[in-house]
Amino acid sequence: MSEVHPLHGAVYGRVLMDDLEARGIAPETLLAGTGVKPADLRRDEAWLPFDKLAALFERAAELTNDDLLGLHRGIKRHAKRIGAWAYVGLAAPTLQDLLKNAARYSRVFSDAAEIDVSALEQTGCVHWRFLVTAQVKRRQFIEFGAAGFLAALRQWTGREIVPLSVTLIHPRNSGMREFEKFFGCPIRFGAATNSIAFSPGDLTTPLLTADEHLLKILQEHCENILRQKGQRASALTVRLERAIADRLAAGEAKQDIIAHDMGMSRRSLSRHLEAEKTSFHAILDGLRHALADNYLRDSDLPQSEIAFLLGYASVSSFSAAYKRWTGVTPGHARVQFSATGSRQAQT
Repeated sequence: MSEVHPLHGAVYGRVLMDDLEARGIAPETLLAGTGVKPADLRRDEAWLPFDKLAALFERAAELTNDDLLGLHRGIKRHAKRIGAWAYVGLAAPTLQDLLKNAARYSRVFSDAAEIDVSALEQTGCVHWRFLVTAQVKRRQFIEFGAAGFLAALRQWTGREIVPLSVTLIHPRNSGMREFEKFFGCPIRFGAATNSIAFSPGDLTTPLLTADEHLLKILQEHCENILRQKGQRASALTVRLERAIADRLAAGEAKQDIIAHDMGMSRRSLSRHLEAEKTSFHAILDGLRHALADNYLRDSDLPQSEIAFLLGYASVSSFSAAYKRWTGVTPGHARVQFSATGSRQAQT
């Protein structure tokens, strides 16, 4: 099977690039050797393979001669830039609920991050890791995430939350005093896991931003995203879906064109997809189905517009495809979505 490079939201890669450019470091200098272009980071809701995003932080630390770049940037991070994943935490009633939401909905922002709160109520400890090989250098990014997470918790609770302990998997032999000054607790580097432990009192701290009504809306939105994602997909599948989506409305979602967009031949793309036990047609079909459901459920677009956006030559072609997927017509499905909020499986 081809190597998997899980994707991660790249908003902080864009912020990093823009900040360094303001300091006189050209984007091309930061991105040299990564295969990433400035335009890749400036797209709305940009994603990058996690290994490339982490490499940008390592490169930035070298270019700025700042071995604590991750810590420094994390302290100043604006967590709301994450989008839905941040807001579903912000609207939670307590710090503990925020942590549970962060774990539950981490895939809304990242296919690379895995957050474990299974021991939270017993030990106050949250663990996290990135689903990449040990060869991926990620020290700066881990420190950026840990510092940014705690900075956000302090802001959203209005309290100077001080963890009981912090552990990080990578080694470090300098800058300890600055880490301990910010976190306010012992930090152990070279540990078996990344973790932050909180006291029982801190876990019950209410959030200043709690909003019960908004929380329900955001949770439903995030649950829909998780359902659409299904099982953790390979980076190839995600890249392919995004490439297809860019070509659908123009009627150009052809395998030759998409393979070229992805920098490979049609034959190479087919071989990689076969190794993952899927095909271009299966992914195209699945993407169209998911998008069709979204349009029918969440918009008032006429079926002719939906057919166009999905790359069908006519409404009848779209209707036939939708009935093949679901057993019902798009019109019938829209009525069901309107009545129940979700289409029931047809037998």
